[in-house]
Amino acid sequence: MVEGLLVSPAFWLLAFLGVILTGISKSGFAGGAGVVAVPLLALVMPVPLAVFLMLPLLLTMDIKTIHYYRQHTSTAELKKIVPAALAGIAAGGLLLGRLPVEMLKLLLGGLSVVFALWHRLAPRLGQMKGAAWLWGGISGLTSTLIHAGGPPINIYLIARQLPKLTWLASAGVFFGVMNTVKVFPYLMTGRWTLQLLALSLALLPLALLGTWLGRWIQGKIPEQQFVLYCRLLLLVSGLLLIAQVVTDQD
Repeated sequence: MVEGLLVSPAFWLLAFLGVILTGISKSGFAGGAGVVAVPLLALVMPVPLAVFLMLPLLLTMDIKTIHYYRQHTSTAELKKIVPAALAGIAAGGLLLGRLPVEMLKLLLGGLSVVFALWHRLAPRLGQMKGAAWLWGGISGLTSTLIHAGGPPINIYLIARQLPKLTWLASAGVFFGVMNTVKVFPYLMTGRWTLQLLALSLALLPLALLGTWLGRWIQGKIPEQQFVLYCRLLLLVSGLLLIAQVVTDQD
């Protein structure tokens, strides 16, 4: 499979778009459209392979994002959401290859679309009891299964009304912890081959370019417009998840 991808122009084009856009999303919009890479790559390769291919790249993006914004990190917020995410990762590790991914995508996609379009939900979700555990846990679960941890945690972060740089820094550390921990359940599946890792390394320059572009773009966006753009990316992410399920069924 990997050998075929090496000579596939479609793979390289989709990988270029997916990795660049994910990098921009990571360092520019706190992962607001971070689900774009797997749906794009799934057009030319199985979803599990796309998920494994992306993990080293996501880790690289997280490291760069943390480097850019680490001084703005909110430790208080991380203490609330990281334990929940770890529980979600544990559940996701047990469900790898067992849970119907299509159902998960539909639920997450639908929730993301509704939240992005209905701004009155934000205060309610931010103040509801157990919000950090709910969205942190869902983020860990969906991140483990389909690298779609961005929409759930951004639902929470939008509701918290954090300053832009605090949002970016906290999300960077959050995803960095999650993606590091995800290495262990991924290794246990036995699907991570040296060929796939080598392909990830070949795409590493795109991951670095994407995160640099994301930092540059967010510097041009006023604070008051940041949430609006994140809502838009949340909407796009939700629609992409739903579209992938519909396309797979055709």
